[in-house]
Amino acid sequence: MFVDTGMPPHGDYTKAFPKTPSLLPYIHSYVSIISAVEDTREQYITRFFPSFMTQFVFDFYGSLNEVIEEGSIQLDIDKGTYVKSGIGTWMDFFQKESLSSKRLVKSFKVTLYPHVLYEVFGISPFEIRNEDLSINDIWGKYEGELLFEELESMPTGDGMIEVFERYFMKQLSKKYCFQKNISNYLMGGHDYPSLKLLSQECGYSERWIQKQYLEVFGESFKHIHNNARFIKTLRMMNSAVLRGESHLKFVSIAYECGYFDQTHFIKEFKKFTGLTPSYYFHTFRDKIPLSWLW
Repeated sequence: MFVDTGMPPHGDYTKAFPKTPSLLPYIHSYVSIISAVEDTREQYITRFFPSFMTQFVFDFYGSLNEVIEEGSIQLDIDKGTYVKSGIGTWMDFFQKESLSSKRLVKSFKVTLYPHVLYEVFGISPFEIRNEDLSINDIWGKYEGELLFEELESMPTGDGMIEVFERYFMKQLSKKYCFQKNISNYLMGGHDYPSLKLLSQECGYSERWIQKQYLEVFGESFKHIHNNARFIKTLRMMNSAVLRGESHLKFVSIAYECGYFDQTHFIKEFKKFTGLTPSYYFHTFRDKIPLSWLW
């Protein structure tokens, strides 16, 4: 549940990618933060937006941050582990006020591709979508506790990556396999403009594909498709910010990304972010380097 930022929110920060080539289809990236916070004020950090990814988060001290979901549901980040499925709602991330003059920070976040829970751990996101889960719930209590202890003992981000990849490789050797070979279609299915076209391409019925989407990703084809379309628009807008552009033609973005019209685009963008595209680009843009996807 930690900010995958373009700059460290709490000090020493490392973003890295899998060191073991065979893990590239499963692990998107790592983020580690090992430092100390001397600022005791309560302050807003950033807003998370939905994505496809699943995240395993390890917090080794806790009591520093909280997450508020769509302005109402509060979650304190305590010492322990968290599992977050990427398709959901937007969330705001805060640093909590503290009387302590200095607080230690150590966290490790692993971002996994959306099929990993199902293919590697044999768990459908659909079954756990409304659950608050720890790593032990996914990995098993014995292995989960050993993994946490070894990660906690590592003094560097690279050390934590090596530990995690060793445990993940062991789990991967026992991985669950798709009963039918359509995993590539499922992973790229959101690129198809409709479920009907995907069905025609892969040769399976629409009803069967829909069932597979719910089992593998925990959401319908339509929800996945809409989420992918949103991510595409967000990347286009963020790229424009990085290029230093001060104006965007939202009509062009809407049509390029497959929306019916600009009104449809604005409505769906607000659903995923809590913000209009114009407000995000012109006013919230100073936060964009801190607003990475879940």
